[in-house]
Amino acid sequence: MWLRWRQVWCWWTQRSGRGNFYRKSLILVLCITSLPTAIIGYTSYITGRAHIEKEIMRNHDALLKKTMDRMNDNLAQLELAATQWSLDSRMDARLRDMNLNDEYNTTQNLYRFLGVMKGAYPLIDQAQLYLDRQEPIIISDNEGIVPIKNEQERVTFHTLMNQKRGVFWWDSLPKANAKTDSNTVALVQKLPNVGEPYGALMLYLNKEKLVQMVEEMTTDNNGASFIMAKDGHIIVSQKTVNGEQAQLEAAIHESVIGRTAESDSYILERKGQSYSVAYGQFTRTGTLWKYVTATSLSQLTAPVEFMSRSMLSIGGLGLLIAILLSWVASKRIYRPIVRLANVIKDHKTTQESQEDELAFIEREWKHLSQESRALELKLDQAYPALRSAFLLQLVQGHFYSLSESELRGRMESFDWQTESKWFALLLVQITGFAKEDGRFLESEEQLVTFAAANIAQEMVRTRNQSAEVINFQDMTVGILLSYPMDRTKQQAKDELYLLADDLGHTISALLKMQTAVGMGRLTSQVHDLPQLLSFLRSAIRYRDLKADHQVLDLEEMLPNANEDLHYPFALEKELMQAIRMGQNEQSLSLIENFVQELVRQSNKEKSLQEGVMQVLGSMLHTMLETGFNPHHLFEGYNLYEQLTQLREPEQMIRFFRQKVISPYIDRLNEYQDIHMKRLVERVTERIQERFMNSDISLEECADAFHTTSYALSKAFKQINGMNFIDYLISLRMDKAKRLLIGTDMKVNEIAEQIGYQPSYFIRLFRKYEDMTPGQYREKCK
Repeated sequence: MWLRWRQVWCWWTQRSGRGNFYRKSLILVLCITSLPTAIIGYTSYITGRAHIEKEIMRNHDALLKKTMDRMNDNLAQLELAATQWSLDSRMDARLRDMNLNDEYNTTQNLYRFLGVMKGAYPLIDQAQLYLDRQEPIIISDNEGIVPIKNEQERVTFHTLMNQKRGVFWWDSLPKANAKTDSNTVALVQKLPNVGEPYGALMLYLNKEKLVQMVEEMTTDNNGASFIMAKDGHIIVSQKTVNGEQAQLEAAIHESVIGRTAESDSYILERKGQSYSVAYGQFTRTGTLWKYVTATSLSQLTAPVEFMSRSMLSIGGLGLLIAILLSWVASKRIYRPIVRLANVIKDHKTTQESQEDELAFIEREWKHLSQESRALELKLDQAYPALRSAFLLQLVQGHFYSLSESELRGRMESFDWQTESKWFALLLVQITGFAKEDGRFLESEEQLVTFAAANIAQEMVRTRNQSAEVINFQDMTVGILLSYPMDRTKQQAKDELYLLADDLGHTISALLKMQTAVGMGRLTSQVHDLPQLLSFLRSAIRYRDLKADHQVLDLEEMLPNANEDLHYPFALEKELMQAIRMGQNEQSLSLIENFVQELVRQSNKEKSLQEGVMQVLGSMLHTMLETGFNPHHLFEGYNLYEQLTQLREPEQMIRFFRQKVISPYIDRLNEYQDIHMKRLVERVTERIQERFMNSDISLEECADAFHTTSYALSKAFKQINGMNFIDYLISLRMDKAKRLLIGTDMKVNEIAEQIGYQPSYFIRLFRKYEDMTPGQYREKCK
């Protein structure tokens, strides 16, 4: 027998036309496929049906609980979001009586706010705002302002206001003026949540999403899932494709109604089929819902029964199938080897080689490796860019997830020696666009940074230092250096300081810009470089604003970083008073003096930044006190963020003048012009009514209209063309002339009637008319 099998093997090896690799792979695959098949068949056979069914029921219950928890969490998040939305300032009680057609900005804000609600949660189909008025309306982001015309819908929506809870669920809330039946589940949030409500925020849920959530629990097409209310009616159910499925749903619904337990699972027998029914209930804001799901148990256990009956057949056919699969798999494994060999072979050769395919591929690989070296040359050309990109990401902290050894390994792959090395980081910042003799414009930041990086690269190259220049493209340049640890820290520090000083001096001289070089501490850990860069960016803000070039040693300046700050409080007080009074020229002059005083007292960029941030806050506070909302005045721009981007005093002064002071004073003057015109009109009417009373005066009118005498006098002169006293005297003189001509009253009586003493009246009349009252009467008669 053994000899016969050996003869068959020799015949097969000679006639198969395959290499040794094919035969070896066939035998290997045959062993791999046959052994797992035998193990799987034996294990499947000993697995009992009762155990599998028990696990199916347990998993079904666990899946139900998980689905209910997920649904409960989604609804809870939606309730929390609705409560937060109801507290938004846009949901103001003034909406009750506001004419939204006239208030364009308010209406647009509501549209956008409702759109944000709708987009925040995919479960929301539509967000609407109901205002309970005499003529109730609905506000929607896609339909606009919709008046409620249907009387039944008015009653339904008004019923929402009578609910005891501030937030509640309504499982059949209609949509206003809908042409079809649009009742759906909705979350209602009364506005406000506490107190007399004036409206409600209504979040309609997407029916398709609800149905999809219900159908997630159904594991087969023959089951059923639905959500029912406390009174037993079905709120949401899966889509029924035929009448049999609808009857099954009705039967399950009837069986669940008769049960009193809060959650349970049981077997339902119907038409010869067994169904595993599980249900559980959950409460949302006082509303009780019950989640019900049913799965065909017969269908779940059918594969187990079939597997048990087929176990013997599987065991008998396992070996035959394994042999067949081994033959197919070996051919598929061998196919890419043959394809690779044919690709490598010369296409003009027709005679097949009798050697092993892998030996042929190995011989040809040596030829291909020569060609790969040509590609390596091209890769070397891109190497500097890859090296710079890696170091840029390294110092910016993008490799925080890598360990110290992994970072060192990557640096060594870019020809950096990391063993027994000190690492140091320099940060060069270029400023001075505002200098009159500067060579560059503010729009040429990238050009300046590029020039500075090239200068730094040339300097470290001439010194033969192990260094890499990093262009941050933001008016800063970083230089990563390494020193051998056989030097002391002080020696390396001295050499680093000389480089920093020469670098700052050279860049400042060539570019005609101010240069500050931050010098960090020496470290032996690559992981410290991102933190060191962050410290340098903060420390370089302590630069001297007047120096052309300077070196800031992080280790030397940290003990003195907490020096006293001299803040010009007197200038700030004058500036706030000028802004409050709307004095434009004086405010512009004072802000320039303020910034210059900060520079004079400290000369540190950090101190300057802190000072201008403080005065910006004081300005915004003053504007709030005068009745202007800075958010609306500056159209939502983040002034603090814009100010932090500025580095030079001249830029800061220009920022305050153009972006803060001028827009505010222009708006203030516009408001004051309208307000004062109305005030003067009312004061003029008061004078014309009471000018004959002796107690009327500028101070009395100012008190009556809650303003100051100075402001009233200035506005009166500006609008009427004469001051308050002259206007009052002209009215009294006109009245006196009419009495002198049209009556026989004595001069003393006329003086008392118009509010003057006789002697003062005669002097005043002579001053304005160049004659006495008696002479005027005789002249006119």
